[in-house]
Amino acid sequence: MKKVLLGTTALVAAGMVASAPAMAAEKLSAQVGGYMEQWIGFTTVDDGSTRDVDGIDIKSDSEIHFKGSTTLDNGITFGINVQLEANSNAADQIDESYLIVRGGFGEINLGSENSALYKMHYAPSDFGIGINSGDQVDWALGGSAQISSGGYFRAPGGSTYIEPARANDSEKITYYTPRFSGFQVGASYSPDTLQDSNGLTDRSNTAGNLTDGVMFGANFKGEFSGASVGVSAGYGTFLENGTSSSTSDEPEAYAFGATLGVGGFGAGASWAHAENQTSGNGDAYNLGVSYSTGPFGVSLTYFHGENEGTYEQDTVHLSGKYALGPGVTAAATLGNAQFESASSTIADVEATYFVTGIRLSF
Repeated sequence: MKKVLLGTTALVAAGMVASAPAMAAEKLSAQVGGYMEQWIGFTTVDDGSTRDVDGIDIKSDSEIHFKGSTTLDNGITFGINVQLEANSNAADQIDESYLIVRGGFGEINLGSENSALYKMHYAPSDFGIGINSGDQVDWALGGSAQISSGGYFRAPGGSTYIEPARANDSEKITYYTPRFSGFQVGASYSPDTLQDSNGLTDRSNTAGNLTDGVMFGANFKGEFSGASVGVSAGYGTFLENGTSSSTSDEPEAYAFGATLGVGGFGAGASWAHAENQTSGNGDAYNLGVSYSTGPFGVSLTYFHGENEGTYEQDTVHLSGKYALGPGVTAAATLGNAQFESASSTIADVEATYFVTGIRLSF
């Protein structure tokens, strides 16, 4: 299956290059965009430790995006997407960085980007700081809590947007079909779990060497009698695990989601499961309802996540947003997050917080 996918992609790419005139279009010109979020809030945290983090805090999240595209005379579009973390991030200063090829055949992404499993997933709308792969960990656990936030993102401990082995931005190639009668399918292949690396893929039977990742996604969106409906499903795994001959199977991830909208009202649900990972095994589900009218929106969401052997969390958010102008949105969240430790020696965590802030997109 792996060889068929790669061979088909190579033939498609070769055909596109061969058919493109040498000087068919304007040279690609990149534009600068992105977003900035600045939040201020009050939190009270009970975690059984001697630390005192109750009070007002300020947090930020910002990225600068470099995007550009050019369309050749044959109708094929080539583009780039490079996302720079605007806050210091020693582990990943450049987030996604990939090339785009788009045409009547669909779309190909090549580089460091999330897979089809992740990008085609549907989940409930949340108008505040975010609850599904969201920011409650920043207002509840922080950097020194006794419950570790390891295995939180891209895993059921904190999200239904998941990846096998949590390898979301590994170097990969992804193909998306055109959308036919509301349906679209995507498939990704990643040689290994490495991101921003040109090193050779080590396929030896060595502990920790996960290779030949395949991820699939499919979704449907349509309108029925004034109601908008969305349904998604996805699966991902790595076909080779260096430890599979002795102790471990290949990591697997599943995700399903559904959304419904009628007038300004919306509702949604999503579920995810991951297993055989070094961290981040478990189940997660997210439920939510929302209402939007004009520039105003309000949402009520619930998230349950499990990080097997570490914790379970239950979080509720009541959030609102108001569009002050083009690209300027004020938002607020009243939330409660409870993290129940899987260890009798580590205290549980409960946090209640009110957070408000401004989102700027440019």
